[in-house]
Amino acid sequence: MKTPKICCLLTAIALAQSSLLGVSTDPVGFVSISVPANSDAILAVPLNRAAEFKGVIQSISGNVITVTGTPAWTANAFAPGVTANKTYAVQIAGGAKEGLIGRITGNGVDTITVSLDSGDDLTNIGTVAIPLDPDGAGPLTAQADQIDIKPYWTPGSLLGTNLPAATEFLGFENSGTGVNKAASEIYGATGSSWENGETGDDATHSPIKFGKSFILRNNSASPISLSMVGSVPMTAAVIRLSTLGNNTDQDQRIGFMSPVPESIINLNIPAQAGDIIFGFDNSASGKNKSASIVYAFDGTNWVNDETGDPLSINDKLQPGFGYMFRKFRTATPQTVVWRKLPSYLQ
Repeated sequence: MKTPKICCLLTAIALAQSSLLGVSTDPVGFVSISVPANSDAILAVPLNRAAEFKGVIQSISGNVITVTGTPAWTANAFAPGVTANKTYAVQIAGGAKEGLIGRITGNGVDTITVSLDSGDDLTNIGTVAIPLDPDGAGPLTAQADQIDIKPYWTPGSLLGTNLPAATEFLGFENSGTGVNKAASEIYGATGSSWENGETGDDATHSPIKFGKSFILRNNSASPISLSMVGSVPMTAAVIRLSTLGNNTDQDQRIGFMSPVPESIINLNIPAQAGDIIFGFDNSASGKNKSASIVYAFDGTNWVNDETGDPLSINDKLQPGFGYMFRKFRTATPQTVVWRKLPSYLQ
């Protein structure tokens, strides 16, 4: 499988200081991708959009997070579509739930209200240390965790709006139970925007979920070359691996958010016997391509499904590449959380 060109400004993973926000900003990098003519590429986002706020959690009540200090936000500036057609996410940037992401639905001057995926919650997240007894002499609560507020990627912000007309973005965010699922989101390039293929609505600013992969279908007679440019992730990647039906295998399109190759055997994937990872050759021509690599978990090791050999340190998830993870059936629906720091942060 051809490796994409990678150029990430990871100088010691040092953080530059932003005078505009008064907080540290993250290193910047890019991953270059090419899609052959009349072909599919299975892609995933390896980088973040730049954080627009970094801060410390003061308190949490239900699904409302209050931050320390006086950010003096304009009410609902982070609500979907209010600021430059952006949808915002909050990411927990440390602690037991590092990497957890929620969609921001509204905000006050120092609060954000978030919507979480089913099964996620804001428990066990550190808030500003406060005394546990009225005299202030008792022990303190756990150290407060930090948050990043950043926009979701969208077809327009990630891929641009000038791809050849009829280029398609096929998403699988809500694709239902079972295997070999059809796309649940189909957006088409018009040459100047993206359009929802089902409703005809403008999809240029439709949010793309973190940790998901998608198909970019080039329907033109020429290759497409593009660069995904963004902030290098500085927190753990979090991917939920689920079965959705009783005794039914489940496919989910995933992408590990890292701008460098990541060795599979070092990723601590919470797998069970029968789980499978399908990888695809983005340099090969064709649509609806079969997997070019298949890795299976035998209960102890990840192995090459063709040879039966255990994977080596050189078997890696490639940056910008999407994969299909087939979760082996469970008696009842089940979810495990895969949380892992990228290799360059370890």
